[in-house]
Amino acid sequence: MREASKPVALSEQLLLGVGGAYLVTLFIAGFLTNFFSLGTINSGTILLYFLAGLLSVIGMLYLVNPLKKEIALIIILILALSLLSVVKSLLDTNPSGDRVRELAIFFLGVWPFFFFVQISNFKVRQRLYRILALGLVGLAVFGIFQGIFANYLPNNLFVLRGDTTFTLYGVDTLRPTGLTGNPIVFSSMTVFASAYFAALWLETRRAKFFWAITFSLVANYLTYTRASIVLVIPVLFFVWLIHKRLHIKHKFALIATVVVAIGVVQFALVNGGNVIMVQRLQNSSPSDIASTLGHVEQIRNAGNAILSHPWLGTGMGSNSTFIGPENAIITDGAWWILFLEFGAPLSILIVVSLFIFLIILTKGVLREKSTDRALAIATLSFHAYLIPANFIDSAILGHISFGLYWVVLGLSFAGLRSGLNRPVLKHSHPHESGDGTTSARTMLSGA
Repeated sequence: MREASKPVALSEQLLLGVGGAYLVTLFIAGFLTNFFSLGTINSGTILLYFLAGLLSVIGMLYLVNPLKKEIALIIILILALSLLSVVKSLLDTNPSGDRVRELAIFFLGVWPFFFFVQISNFKVRQRLYRILALGLVGLAVFGIFQGIFANYLPNNLFVLRGDTTFTLYGVDTLRPTGLTGNPIVFSSMTVFASAYFAALWLETRRAKFFWAITFSLVANYLTYTRASIVLVIPVLFFVWLIHKRLHIKHKFALIATVVVAIGVVQFALVNGGNVIMVQRLQNSSPSDIASTLGHVEQIRNAGNAILSHPWLGTGMGSNSTFIGPENAIITDGAWWILFLEFGAPLSILIVVSLFIFLIILTKGVLREKSTDRALAIATLSFHAYLIPANFIDSAILGHISFGLYWVVLGLSFAGLRSGLNRPVLKHSHPHESGDGTTSARTMLSGA
């Protein structure tokens, strides 16, 4: 009988080095682009995509290792959707250059997931969590700095090079970007940061995480983004709910909290007419009305285009940022853009697959013996923002936010060692048998 081959493995230092470098680059790519670019080359973007490609290759090589069935299923779904995307792009009729760039951005954003989901070494994960936390709180503090000193900062400390400053419609109030792309992308990252630090605080009760939540919420407010400011409330509620594993013992306290929160919001809307954010939520100023009507018009145009091209859409890359906003059918609304570019059938498969991922993650994080689950709690709760916000904004489609999303999703699965099946990307070589492990290659071949 042939002896089973040993799992492919990298050293702990190399795992942390390449994974940590990618995480750090996600947070500082804007600074690299603004201060260390050569000519028209954006150094931050180039480095980010280089590391993403490296992680993708390493992650793909590790797919020959034994994987628990849930993780293997997720990986197979991603590979199948990737293949279908390539096939679909070959059928599109828009310029081939747009299609190639869109696929490259898609793969380089998603495929690092294969690397992070297989990190089962506890020390490596803990250090990556630390980098993630430091990056998020640093980003929030920098955003607050931008908001306070907005009128005094040079452009290269406020927006990415080539961009103009972002202001409220018809108002001179500048909106911080954290050098992540634009205020909406930045605000989405502050929502995730609030969820992550809230989960860490609930799991550990350490004061530093409470202050980190505060910084994240303040940075979010200074972006004056309606969706993120409103939806961070249900996100934090879900953090608490999932932390409790849905065991609600203090129902009256919960009801009282909801009633008080509604009362506070109602009071602010009635009596806070001079506050910029209240005006935006009231949708009372001409600039906010114009912004809302612009969103509605774009959604109407996108809906008409989807109905006109239901099967294949308008083509991959046909609505991406590199074609210019003046040529895009819709610039705000990730779900609409997905259906426009990928067509209805493939888009539905992508959405269904996403919900399968979330169901698997939920089952793991709710199990009584699950540990190392703060990041998974935050990732699940973040979808209370992401799913509705995707109808009205495209925050998730930023290079930084899209890459970060797949990193935290991968690490969330990797961290739930007790609640989910454990993958084997680590520096040691355990021999496991009879535990239900399989590999993506084995499952694909039907063995």
